[in-house]
Formats: sequence, structure tokens, C-alpha cells
Amino acid sequence: MEKLTDKAYWDGTYCRRKGLQSLNVDGFINYTNRLILNKLLEINLGNKSILEIGAGDSVWLPYLAKEFPSSRFVGVDYSDAGCALLSERAKQENANVRVIHEDMFVEESPLHGSFDVVISFGVVEHFDNLGHVLAAKKRFLKPDGVMFTLIPNMAGALGALTRTWSREVYDKHNPHDLDSFLRGHQHAGMEVIHGGYLGSTNFGVLSSCFPERKGLSWQMSRVLVAMSLVILWIEDKFGDLPTSKTFSPYIYAISRKT
Repeated sequence: MEKLTDKAYWDGTYCRRKGLQSLNVDGFINYTNRLILNKLLEINLGNKSILEIGAGDSVWLPYLAKEFPSSRFVGVDYSDAGCALLSERAKQENANVRVIHEDMFVEESPLHGSFDVVISFGVVEHFDNLGHVLAAKKRFLKPDGVMFTLIPNMAGALGALTRTWSREVYDKHNPHDLDSFLRGHQHAGMEVIHGGYLGSTNFGVLSSCFPERKGLSWQMSRVLVAMSLVILWIEDKFGDLPTSKTFSPYIYAISRKT
């Protein structure tokens, strides 16, 4: 199995981050966050043991830990910098989160078979063999445990724009569509409860293409982001617009260990 990123890449990414802004789900600007939260809430998170894999600097884990104080929350990441940021964030937000520096592919771990729910946000698409990485994620689940997996939709317009504006960023992703994403879960021995495209559009996810935030392409992306904000406002006021392979920003799956 080939990794499309490495530890040095993630350490550098975390070290460049400035500030510790908390997750916000209020207002139309954060409509996509609410869509993700609503999918998470379809899993019963109360009185559960919950692990996030690839949790370096996670905004979701502290948020969920405060929302579900009866549950146990653990974050795992193989980046020292990512673990340090998550520890700092959890302390700042007074969230009860245990942070563990560990590679998800370790052969033997006391964490294996310990969790009711395992979640990840934008992790599994950074490997060329989806079934293999999901099988590694699966090892942390108890029997009948539930997995939530979210990835960016790089098979549609967002992927095409990323490939045009930053080939380096694009090449760090395996551009799955919904069909290949769900097949990867089946290859890992997971029973897919349901999955799909998430959100009608959100060009804000293209920000990773522009570390310097200048130039004509950056200005073009700002126009697309403004269009996204208008659409999010409409959805916030009147309800969800249809999802699609072409424009949806994310793909998700909820699956059960069999």
C-alpha cells in the first residue's frame, strides 16, 4: 500500500496553522458543518467509547466531547505536532479528550477492539488502497462497532479545480467517487448502513490550494466561494439542495463491523 502523504508533510501542515479556532455549527456560513454533525448524530454517541483516527488538531473531537460528557473520547495521530495541537485545543476548550501518539497501522495496540465508534475526517483518501486502510481502522472497533468516514469529493468539480490550481495537493488524494468509496468499505469487511454525497456545494474547501492566497486563480476561487455562501444562505433559509457527484464537497459512509 502506498501512502500519498508522509509524516513530514503532516508535521509541516500542523506547524503552519495559526490560532485554535473552535468548531462552529451556527449560522449559514457553517451550514456544511451542521450537515456533517447531523450525520454523526445518526449514530448514538451517548455512553459510548469513541475514537478519532487522524485526530491531529481535530475541531470535532473536543466539540463532541463537550456535547456527550457521558462518553469516552480518544484521539490518535502519528504526528507529534498534530497531537500537541489537539492536546492544547482540548485543554483550551475544557474538553475531556485523551490524546495518543500512535500510527493507525501498528500491528499490536491496546486500543484494538476497544471502541464502539471510530470516526475519521479526511484521512483514508490519502492512501492508494482504501480497503486496506479501512481494515486498519476497523481493528479499533468492538464487535458490531460503527465507523463514520468522511472524505472530500475529489471526483467532481472540486477535484478538477484542485488538479488545475494545485497538482501537488491533488496528488495527495485518491479521487474516490461514491461507488468506489462504498466498495472500499465492503472490501474491508464493513457492512455499509448508508452513505452518500454530503452538501450541495462548498468551494471553500479549495482553500488548501492557495497557501499564499494571491494571484488570479486565488481571485477566481474567491468568486466561487462567494457563490457558495449565497447557496448556503438559501439552504439555511429554505432547506437542502440536491447533492451530486459533480458539486458536493464531501462523501460519507456509516458502516458496521461484521
